[in-house]
Amino acid sequence: MSTPQPIKLENEAIAEIKGLSPQKKYSISSPLFYEGQVPIVAYLLLEGCIQLLKNKKIKKILKPGSLIGLNELMTNSPSKLSAQVQAESTLCFLDKSTIQEIILEESSTLAIILREETK
Repeated sequence: MSTPQPIKLENEAIAEIKGLSPQKKYSISSPLFYEGQVPIVAYLLLEGCIQLLKNKKIKKILKPGSLIGLNELMTNSPSKLSAQVQAESTLCFLDKSTIQEIILEESSTLAIILREETK
C-alpha cells in the first residue's frame, strides 16, 4: 500500500487542469477514497480542504492547489490513508486516460510535472 503524497501545483498547472476537467463543489463532507482502496481518479483541490486520515484520525489537512491520488491511480496501488473532502470544497477530477494524454504533451508545464511525479 502506498501513502498518498500530495503534489502542490502552481497556478499555471491548476489553470491547465481546470480547462480539462469539470469542477465539482461539495456541499457536505464526503469520502473520496478509503484506506486500502485504489483511487479511481486523481483529485485536485481548488477550494476548501481535504483531510487525510489513518484509522479515522486526521494525519494531514490539504489546502487548495494539492493534487492527491496520482501515484496510486497510475500504479494501481491501494492507499494507506483515507481522504475526506470537507463541505464547501471544490475539486477537479483527473482520470488515468486524461493524465496519460497530458504526459504525452511535450511542452506543457503540467506534463513535465506529471511525468516527474509518475516516474
